[in-house]
Amino acid sequence: MKTLIAYRSKYGTAAACARTLMQKTGGDTVLADLADARDVDVRDYDIVLVGGSIYAGKIQRSVVSFCERNRAALLERKVGVFLCCLYKGEEALLQMQSAFPDWLLAHAFARVFPGGEIHYDRLTFFDRLLVRGLSHAPGDLSRLNPAALDDLASAARALAG
Repeated sequence: MKTLIAYRSKYGTAAACARTLMQKTGGDTVLADLADARDVDVRDYDIVLVGGSIYAGKIQRSVVSFCERNRAALLERKVGVFLCCLYKGEEALLQMQSAFPDWLLAHAFARVFPGGEIHYDRLTFFDRLLVRGLSHAPGDLSRLNPAALDDLASAARALAG
Protein backbone atom coordinates (compact mmCIF):
# COMPACT_ATOMS: atom_id res chain seq x y z
CA MET A 1 0.00 0.00 0.00
CA LYS A 2 1.19 3.50 -0.78
CA THR A 3 1.30 6.07 2.01
CA LEU A 4 1.37 9.85 1.68
CA ILE A 5 2.53 12.08 4.52
CA ALA A 6 1.25 15.58 3.71
CA TYR A 7 2.42 18.25 6.13
CA ARG A 8 3.26 21.89 6.60
CA SER A 9 5.83 23.19 9.03
CA LYS A 10 6.64 26.79 9.87
CA TYR A 11 9.78 26.32 11.97
CA GLY A 12 10.66 22.67 11.44
CA THR A 13 8.99 20.60 14.15
CA ALA A 14 6.16 19.24 11.98
CA ALA A 15 8.68 18.56 9.18
CA ALA A 16 10.88 16.59 11.58
CA CYS A 17 7.82 14.64 12.75
CA ALA A 18 6.85 13.92 9.12
CA ARG A 19 10.37 12.63 8.36
CA THR A 20 10.26 10.45 11.49
CA LEU A 21 6.87 9.07 10.42
CA MET A 22 8.28 8.27 7.00
CA GLN A 23 11.11 6.26 8.56
CA LYS A 24 8.79 4.48 10.96
CA THR A 25 6.07 3.61 8.43
CA GLY A 26 8.57 2.29 5.90
CA GLY A 27 7.37 0.74 2.69
CA ASP A 28 6.17 2.88 -0.18
CA THR A 29 5.87 6.21 1.64
CA VAL A 30 6.09 9.70 0.12
CA LEU A 31 6.55 13.03 1.91
CA ALA A 32 4.76 16.13 0.60
CA ASP A 33 5.47 19.55 2.08
CA LEU A 34 2.23 21.41 1.46
CA ALA A 35 4.15 24.66 1.03
CA ASP A 36 5.04 23.56 -2.50
CA ALA A 37 3.21 20.29 -3.18
CA ARG A 38 -0.08 21.61 -4.50
CA ASP A 39 -0.24 19.05 -7.30
CA VAL A 40 -0.18 15.96 -5.07
CA ASP A 41 -2.89 13.55 -6.17
CA VAL A 42 -4.32 11.94 -3.05
CA ARG A 43 -6.00 9.30 -5.24
CA ASP A 44 -2.55 7.75 -5.84
CA TYR A 45 -2.33 6.68 -2.17
CA ASP A 46 -4.10 4.21 0.07
CA ILE A 47 -3.14 5.83 3.38
CA VAL A 48 -2.78 9.57 3.95
CA LEU A 49 -1.26 11.11 7.07
CA VAL A 50 -1.91 14.85 7.35
CA GLY A 51 -0.14 17.11 9.81
CA GLY A 52 0.89 20.58 10.76
CA SER A 53 1.57 22.81 13.70
CA ILE A 54 -0.23 25.48 15.67
CA TYR A 55 0.82 29.14 15.64
CA ALA A 56 -1.33 31.78 17.27
CA GLY A 57 -4.07 29.18 17.66
CA LYS A 58 -4.22 28.25 13.96
CA ILE A 59 -2.83 25.53 11.75
CA GLN A 60 -1.20 26.54 8.47
CA ARG A 61 -3.72 27.53 5.79
CA SER A 62 -2.12 25.15 3.29
CA VAL A 63 -3.10 22.17 5.50
CA VAL A 64 -6.74 23.26 5.65
CA SER A 65 -6.76 24.02 1.90
CA PHE A 66 -5.27 20.61 1.14
CA CYS A 67 -7.95 18.88 3.22
CA GLU A 68 -10.83 20.83 1.70
CA ARG A 69 -9.50 20.52 -1.86
CA ASN A 70 -9.17 16.74 -1.45
CA ARG A 71 -12.21 16.07 0.70
CA ALA A 72 -13.83 13.44 -1.52
CA ALA A 73 -10.58 11.52 -2.04
CA LEU A 74 -9.62 11.70 1.65
CA LEU A 75 -12.98 10.27 2.66
CA GLU A 76 -12.24 7.27 0.41
CA ARG A 77 -8.86 6.62 2.02
CA LYS A 78 -7.46 5.66 5.38
CA VAL A 79 -6.47 8.95 7.00
CA GLY A 80 -4.53 9.78 10.14
CA VAL A 81 -3.79 13.26 11.46
CA PHE A 82 -1.06 14.71 13.63
CA LEU A 83 -0.82 18.12 15.23
CA CYS A 84 2.34 19.59 16.70
CA CYS A 85 1.50 21.83 19.65
CA LEU A 86 2.74 22.49 23.15
CA TYR A 87 -0.57 21.68 24.80
CA LYS A 88 -1.63 18.35 26.31
CA GLY A 89 -4.93 16.81 27.27
CA GLU A 90 -8.12 18.78 26.81
CA GLU A 91 -6.31 21.87 25.52
CA ALA A 92 -4.60 19.80 22.80
CA LEU A 93 -7.96 18.29 21.79
CA LEU A 94 -9.44 21.77 21.45
CA GLN A 95 -6.49 22.79 19.28
CA MET A 96 -7.02 19.77 17.03
CA GLN A 97 -10.75 20.42 16.75
CA SER A 98 -10.08 23.98 15.64
CA ALA A 99 -7.24 22.97 13.30
CA PHE A 100 -8.81 20.19 11.23
CA PRO A 101 -12.27 19.97 9.64
CA ASP A 102 -14.84 18.02 11.65
CA TRP A 103 -15.49 15.62 8.78
CA LEU A 104 -11.78 14.71 8.64
CA LEU A 105 -11.47 14.13 12.39
CA ALA A 106 -14.58 11.93 12.34
CA HIS A 107 -13.11 9.87 9.48
CA ALA A 108 -9.52 9.58 10.77
CA PHE A 109 -8.27 6.24 12.06
CA ALA A 110 -5.82 8.08 14.33
CA ARG A 111 -5.42 11.57 15.81
CA VAL A 112 -2.11 12.15 17.57
CA PHE A 113 -0.17 14.91 19.28
CA PRO A 114 3.58 14.46 18.91
CA GLY A 115 4.15 17.55 21.06
CA GLY A 116 5.92 20.71 20.09
CA GLU A 117 9.09 22.73 20.32
CA ILE A 118 10.13 26.35 20.44
CA HIS A 119 13.51 27.39 19.11
CA TYR A 120 13.75 31.13 19.71
CA ASP A 121 16.63 31.55 17.28
CA ARG A 122 14.34 30.40 14.42
CA LEU A 123 11.38 32.66 15.28
CA THR A 124 10.54 35.97 13.67
CA PHE A 125 10.51 38.96 16.00
CA PHE A 126 6.70 38.97 16.14
CA ASP A 127 6.54 35.22 16.79
CA ARG A 128 9.11 35.56 19.60
CA LEU A 129 6.87 38.09 21.33
CA LEU A 130 3.78 35.96 20.81
CA VAL A 131 5.38 32.70 21.96
CA ARG A 132 7.09 34.23 24.96
CA GLY A 133 3.73 35.57 26.12
CA LEU A 134 1.95 32.26 25.62
CA SER A 135 4.50 29.79 26.94
CA HIS A 136 6.06 31.85 29.73
CA ALA A 137 9.31 30.13 28.79
CA PRO A 138 12.53 32.15 29.00
CA GLY A 139 14.22 30.18 26.21
CA ASP A 140 13.94 27.15 23.96
CA LEU A 141 11.35 24.59 24.92
CA SER A 142 10.80 20.99 23.84
CA ARG A 143 7.76 18.94 24.70
CA LEU A 144 8.08 16.23 22.10
CA ASN A 145 6.36 12.89 22.58
CA PRO A 146 8.01 10.38 20.20
CA ALA A 147 5.62 7.65 21.37
CA ALA A 148 2.76 9.46 19.60
CA LEU A 149 4.60 9.12 16.29
CA ASP A 150 5.28 5.46 17.06
CA ASP A 151 1.54 4.94 17.62
CA LEU A 152 0.58 6.64 14.35
CA ALA A 153 3.23 4.77 12.36
CA SER A 154 2.18 1.44 13.92
CA ALA A 155 -1.46 2.08 13.09
CA ALA A 156 -0.57 2.98 9.49
CA ARG A 157 1.63 -0.14 9.12
CA ALA A 158 -1.20 -2.30 10.48
CA LEU A 159 -3.62 -0.86 7.94
CA ALA A 160 -1.12 -1.42 5.15
CA GLY A 161 -1.04 -5.08 6.14
